[in-house]
Amino acid sequence: MNETIKSAFSQLKSNKLRTFLTMLGMFIGIGAVIIILSVGEGVKAYFNDQFSQMGKGTIEINTREYTEENMITQEDLEVLGEIPEVKTTMNYHNGYFATTKDYKKNTKDAMIFGIPYNIGEVQSFKVIEGRMISEVDEGLKSNVVVVDTNFARVMYNRTSSKYVLGKTVELNISGEPQSFEIIGIIKSEIPSFVPIDQIPLLCYMPFSTVDRIVGYGDGRSYDSLIVIEDAYDANDYTYSIQRILEKRHGKKDIYKVSTLTEQVDQINNIINTLNIFVSLVAAVSLIVGGIGIMNIMLVTVRERTREIGIRKALGATDKQILSQFLIEALILTVVGGIIGLLIGYIGGLLIASLITVTAKMTLGMVIFSVGTSSVIGLVFGVYPAYKAAKLDPIEALRFE
Repeated sequence: MNETIKSAFSQLKSNKLRTFLTMLGMFIGIGAVIIILSVGEGVKAYFNDQFSQMGKGTIEINTREYTEENMITQEDLEVLGEIPEVKTTMNYHNGYFATTKDYKKNTKDAMIFGIPYNIGEVQSFKVIEGRMISEVDEGLKSNVVVVDTNFARVMYNRTSSKYVLGKTVELNISGEPQSFEIIGIIKSEIPSFVPIDQIPLLCYMPFSTVDRIVGYGDGRSYDSLIVIEDAYDANDYTYSIQRILEKRHGKKDIYKVSTLTEQVDQINNIINTLNIFVSLVAAVSLIVGGIGIMNIMLVTVRERTREIGIRKALGATDKQILSQFLIEALILTVVGGIIGLLIGYIGGLLIASLITVTAKMTLGMVIFSVGTSSVIGLVFGVYPAYKAAKLDPIEALRFE
């Protein structure tokens, strides 16, 4: 067997250009699939990390029908807070649109979030400059706002967050222009591949301030967060929370109650589905590469017909001839698969760096690369190898 493997390597090295071109299909096919999978794993890790910052015990409540009677009241939160395993309850105002003017006097869209002062119990923000909303801001319903680093770049064309701190920005919310002091700048969590000019600017204000402007001033909201104690599984409480709210409001199916882990699972399932679909498309090049390998091996058998005849005349068996050509096909595909794996991972790292995520290589990808290339080598190499093994030695010796 060692002699057979050495002979196979020798034959492949004797025609380096042909060997390279034959493996090219494997480079491209395996490389494309690995790029897609590694970037996909990186994107999944990114979203998992973002949601993990909010804690696995967080339950989100969203109202399906935006009517006054469906709003979640402070009394609702007090009832939910009586559940022994509930640690924190809070309403928040989610994504009210506003407009503002940038340094060029161009109109920019903004999205306003009304957050309670204790939002840190649910979600962590990385403060670059200044501070977050305080209990005093909440109590006074102060006209203050926390913005992200993208806000500084778009509104003031500045990369330094210090320049923005303390400035006053005018925001038109619900047709009512008001001035707000910027008290803090947080790190933007929007991936760099998203064009910041095409999305609204994010602004975080005290819940009570937004409540005064767009709400009813009594703490009601369409969205809430419930935090379950770490020792318990939040998924066990979604149904009971939904039933309590439905009973209190006398309606069914008006609230969507979900844990953050459920939302992460949904995102992961979408990414996995996209990965499978795009990988299947990329895998077409693997089939094309396999056909190319079979064609080259058939040409090789024809070119080496006389050599096969001499080997058979000297006592080589059909099995030995079959093994040699099959090993040559396997070497072409497996080596091509390993190189494709490396090319794909490097390509994944480069693409992932452009969208501020980290490409991930998994054991499954390595097994896929080596396993797929081996199967292709066997499937597309067996016919040329069988044809070589079944050559008549006398006819082969006569071949010119």
